[in-house]
Amino acid sequence: MKIAGTGMTISGETYQSLRAEILGGGIPPGGKVRTQVLCERFGVSLGAVREALSQLMAEGLVYAEAHRGYTVAPISVEDLKDLTKIRMEIETLCLTWSMQAGQVEWESEVLGAAHRLTKTFRVDEKAVPSPLWIAAHDAYHAALVSACGSPRLLQIRKQLYDQSERYRKLESGLPRSRNPDDEHKKLAEAAIARDIPLASKLLQAHIELTTENIIKAMEKRLPKAPRVVSAVSGRTGGRSKPRPATRAAGGPR
Repeated sequence: MKIAGTGMTISGETYQSLRAEILGGGIPPGGKVRTQVLCERFGVSLGAVREALSQLMAEGLVYAEAHRGYTVAPISVEDLKDLTKIRMEIETLCLTWSMQAGQVEWESEVLGAAHRLTKTFRVDEKAVPSPLWIAAHDAYHAALVSACGSPRLLQIRKQLYDQSERYRKLESGLPRSRNPDDEHKKLAEAAIARDIPLASKLLQAHIELTTENIIKAMEKRLPKAPRVVSAVSGRTGGRSKPRPATRAAGGPR
């Protein structure tokens, strides 16, 4: 059934809403997905929720376990590295094809998106990426590859990009040595100049730097092994050496 005035089915809108909630961290990585709760929240049937979850499973954002229901895919440093490796290949291919096929309209779109991004405040009052900046950043990277000419390749690229955004929210802050506005400006200039080797190099370095920064933030959040204080020696560390046994008075020699 389609929703009046939107051209979207109920299950399609449920999918979009649930997907946005997962990507935005509303349901955290590794969190349980309560189907009945979602039915009540979105005011839809169980069938619509299950159809949405099937689509999310195909994207790798949700997985199901027998007798345990649905769970949001967890995050890990290993998964981020794997995601980054594949994403760099796909993003570079999309960019290359865009540079080869893009016309003046594509150039105008890239330059406009880059200008808008530099004019948008990156962080809000809580020192986290603002929704406006995130939207401008998404539009900038989408503009770079918009002339790719392959809907299937762009779909794969979009899925990988969106999955990487789950990790971006863990980014604690930019290193002092990094200037994202300059990175975006140089990448746009190289793309417009049709300098494929330079643009590819800048794009991959841009993605790698973000990944390195996120990994550092993730490692800071990992629980540290507790320091064990020996009740005997007062030293910290692992196991303390056992004290030699003492003979009880009057015991056997």
